[in-house]
Amino acid sequence: MANEADAFLQGRFSVGQLAVEDLPDGHWDVIVVGGGPGGSVAAMELASLGHRVLLCDRQWFPREKVCGDGLTPAAMRLLRRFGMCEEVEAVGHRCASLSIFSPSRVRIDMPADYLTVRREIYDALLVRRAAAAGVTFVRGTVRLLGHRPDGAAEVVFREGGRRHAAACCLLATGTRLDLARQAGLGTAAALTGAALRCYVRSSLPLDQLVIACEAAVLPGYAWIFPVGQGLFNVGCGLFMQGRRNKRINLKRVFASFLRDFPLTRRLLAQGQVETPWQGALLRSGWRQVLPMARGPYLGIGEMVGTTSPYTGEGIGKAMQSGILAARLAHRCLLRGDVTCLQRMPVYLGQLAGLRYGDFNRTRRWFLSPALVDFVAGRIHNSPYLYNALQGILQEKVDPAQVFSWRGVWRSFRF
Repeated sequence: MANEADAFLQGRFSVGQLAVEDLPDGHWDVIVVGGGPGGSVAAMELASLGHRVLLCDRQWFPREKVCGDGLTPAAMRLLRRFGMCEEVEAVGHRCASLSIFSPSRVRIDMPADYLTVRREIYDALLVRRAAAAGVTFVRGTVRLLGHRPDGAAEVVFREGGRRHAAACCLLATGTRLDLARQAGLGTAAALTGAALRCYVRSSLPLDQLVIACEAAVLPGYAWIFPVGQGLFNVGCGLFMQGRRNKRINLKRVFASFLRDFPLTRRLLAQGQVETPWQGALLRSGWRQVLPMARGPYLGIGEMVGTTSPYTGEGIGKAMQSGILAARLAHRCLLRGDVTCLQRMPVYLGQLAGLRYGDFNRTRRWFLSPALVDFVAGRIHNSPYLYNALQGILQEKVDPAQVFSWRGVWRSFRF
């Protein structure tokens, strides 16, 4: 692992984070609540536009975050705009191939271009870059959101009762919705999924991403992602949309994957689980979350459901929404009119990779093991569907082109 990652693991990694109680009450252009990828890139973008930005998170960084640790090519393109590709690649692990297994073990191998980076390192790099760009980054727990007489947002912290105000406030709090409700933002998109993961240390020479569409997990999947130096992120994610039986024991499903899937058996035969199982909740389906903005407050990232209902990928999606929110906040500041924030849903619908409108039509294809096996067989034998699947993974092709009877019909013609 690169020197920077070694420094992090040895506790020598500083992100320039302050304690909010050590900061006097103040007035900012924008306050961003939540130091994940969406909040961090929003803060960076705003700082680059010349604004005074306060970024806060309730935890000290670096901090652990449950995730699959995979960065898609789309996420890497977003990092390029901030000049961070080389920095992130230095602490990541490049994966050049991907293997997908259907419920009956039909295997599809394809080239890939993914980078895996442990989220505790990745998020720390983002907030450190934000601090270097001029963002003030603090550790503090927001207790109350309010409005000042001039229409500004007021953020009250639990620590020391500190009060800070801003013309705009961006909420990037993930699946935590208490602040969203305080701000009057829509929370209609309920939790739509859950995931479990652990890290496994193994000598098995496995260097590709593995996706297992196990029958018990559909419409989700299980995964094995190498993160370098013999460490693997092994997990299982389950989406609840469309499931008739929503009372599923995810721990039991994950235990079955570790015990019964051939590659996890081999992985554990040559290694051991290094960390406890840890879980995370998922929210997707942003079209159901209205309003996303009310007054000076705007929700971004997983808080408003930008995580993909197809793959569960949320890092790049949160970053996309963060950059968009920063641009809208910038426009609000120039015009002195926070109603610009109301345009967020319109612009989200125009972003590549965030068009989930066809998911309700295609999700039945992910619910049936027999259908998934059938499509996997067609992909295995059809150059058309194989290329379309590659396009889906690169977020260039609508999944409805593969998971539909029209897509299957085209697979027999081309």
